[in-house]
Amino acid sequence: MLDIGAMLGGRYEILKRIGVGGMADVYMAKDHKLNRKVAVKVLKKEYVDDEKFIKKFQTEAQAIASLIHPNIVNIYDVGAEDGINYIVMELAEGITLKEYIRRKGYLSAKETVDISIQIASAIAHAHKNHIIHRDIKPQNILISETGNIKVTDFGIAKAANSNTVTSTATAIGSVHYISPEQAKGRFCDEKSDIYSLGITMYEMVTGQVPFDHENGVTIALMHLQNEITPPSELIENIPNSLEKIILKCTMKKPEERYQTAEELIQDLKLVFEDTSGDYVGVVPMIDDSPTIMMDQDELKNQIENHTAADDENAYLDPDDDEDEGMNSKLEKLVIVLAAVVGAIILVSIIVFVIKSSGVFKSGDEPSSATLEVTTTAEKTESEKYTVPNVVGMSLSRAEEEIGDNLKITTKEEQSSRYEAGQVISQSIEGDTEVEKGRVIILTVSSGENKASVPDVTGETQSTATKTLKNLGFNVLVESEYSSTVSEGYVISQSPSGGVKLSKSSTVTIVVSKGSNQVQVPDLKYYTQSEAKQQLQRMGLKLGSVSKEYNSEVEKGQVIRQSITKGRKVSKGTAVGIVISLGERPQTTETEEMQDTEE
Repeated sequence: MLDIGAMLGGRYEILKRIGVGGMADVYMAKDHKLNRKVAVKVLKKEYVDDEKFIKKFQTEAQAIASLIHPNIVNIYDVGAEDGINYIVMELAEGITLKEYIRRKGYLSAKETVDISIQIASAIAHAHKNHIIHRDIKPQNILISETGNIKVTDFGIAKAANSNTVTSTATAIGSVHYISPEQAKGRFCDEKSDIYSLGITMYEMVTGQVPFDHENGVTIALMHLQNEITPPSELIENIPNSLEKIILKCTMKKPEERYQTAEELIQDLKLVFEDTSGDYVGVVPMIDDSPTIMMDQDELKNQIENHTAADDENAYLDPDDDEDEGMNSKLEKLVIVLAAVVGAIILVSIIVFVIKSSGVFKSGDEPSSATLEVTTTAEKTESEKYTVPNVVGMSLSRAEEEIGDNLKITTKEEQSSRYEAGQVISQSIEGDTEVEKGRVIILTVSSGENKASVPDVTGETQSTATKTLKNLGFNVLVESEYSSTVSEGYVISQSPSGGVKLSKSSTVTIVVSKGSNQVQVPDLKYYTQSEAKQQLQRMGLKLGSVSKEYNSEVEKGQVIRQSITKGRKVSKGTAVGIVISLGERPQTTETEEMQDTEE
């Protein structure tokens, strides 16, 4: 960890640490040369002795520095001194998209499309420069108060080439958003970023990720095996066009997704022009090729086999430190399964030939070979299970319906449509045939999270605000003048007391600014400046000022005012005054004689 006040490169003064990552710490710093605030990412000490890693780190950081785009956090400088390797980048304002979604629950279709176009634009620019991000997720996207998007943290980005392979150990940190090919450790290209963006879009419109579990390996298996629940089954009023775009982005096979980010942007721009989405070329979600199921132990072993090398050398070329990846293991598994199936077929043919030749009479018992084949076929058939539709059922009934055929995990979610304890959705659709033992996630209603709005009229602003917030409501305060309610007290509220609202809804209270009527003060004998100050203290303004001679009021003092004292007027009213010039001057006898002679 760097000391506050430390200087890097003779120009970057460390101000404070603002983030901690797996490979680096991030600091806010001041660039004394250009007099601006910047972010400095500093590699952790455990990586500084690996020369190959450092070289790769610097080379790819410089490559990413070439990405100049309004939706990408710009990299300004790369440096190393005294064993400290660092990257200087733009200090972007705002919060993460993850936090933004959390605050709002879920985003509207319009906002989702606007944000997605900006992210896709950033990705497209990176892809044109042969850079794959590999970790697109809401946590790596910043959104400003004006809605401007910045894609950040190209920490595991790699140059796009024929050897771009993702280690499962690296990917597991962002397991909710990784593509199937990343989960397998296979070839990773531009379409992997598009898949991750599709998952991010899904989370924006629904407020949740499509696959979730406390076990990261289980989530990776879901990306490989489970179909995504369409967003429209979770949230209403999602345009068909947007849903089709999301589903196309998240297809299991890379060749069935958008092939470029530019194609995705073109379709996003048409979402509200053609809400049917007929222009979106979605491949039917039917796969007639043989499916190789991977269990958790196998995937976990594959992850562990990658961990030692890949966690320490995330920037090394795969050819340097991956002698045997997940592909070779899958190929062996395919060969073994193919051999087993071939043997079964061969035995079946032999039995058929023997029976046809009449070796066995019609009344004879079947051979052991026949029994073996039949038993194997029955066993294979019995491992399949058709998933029932349990949406709307109570959780206990759903568990009885599914029994031991699937592994059930649950999560809760508020719902105004389903009563507490009822199943809102299931991660595997009803009538789908799957292998027994698969994991199915049941989302269960926790009920409608509503509370009765209390009547806070007549209470002080602070008391009313505290009462409403304690019940989970947001409070919007407006103010206005009132001649009947004292200043600082609640005049009215919307909605009124007794109405039931969902928690986190907004209750508006109108607070009194006091009466808008004030009494005009007595300004006689005040100087002009004193009269002006007195009027301002009462919320009034000084109007016209005239002067005249007066023997009773001293020169410079107020003789009278345009509005009599004690009269009630609205604040901001102008009051005119007349200032004394003192006693009128007398004419001498000499002056009169001179005037006569003339």
